[in-house]
Amino acid sequence: MFLSVVSYTLLLASVLTGVVVLRGSDPWSRLLGYCLVAGKVNMLVVILALVTGHSFYLDIALVYTLLSYVGVLVLSDYMAGRGSDLG
Repeated sequence: MFLSVVSYTLLLASVLTGVVVLRGSDPWSRLLGYCLVAGKVNMLVVILALVTGHSFYLDIALVYTLLSYVGVLVLSDYMAGRGSDLG
């Protein structure tokens, strides 16, 4: 019961922060919204691992966390004006 309430709350929060990603006023607010959505989706995957009892979901959550972290670093570096150094 508790995990389902938490899951629905995280899902609603992800949808609301998805609006920030889609309708952000500037690229930095969109990047912040992406970072927030990535964290919430990661928590949902961990809850899915707890509910189903499958440990491979934890591996998926770990990989997703690393990829979203690197993605935010690359995008922020690009948006800061040093995008020509990336390749």
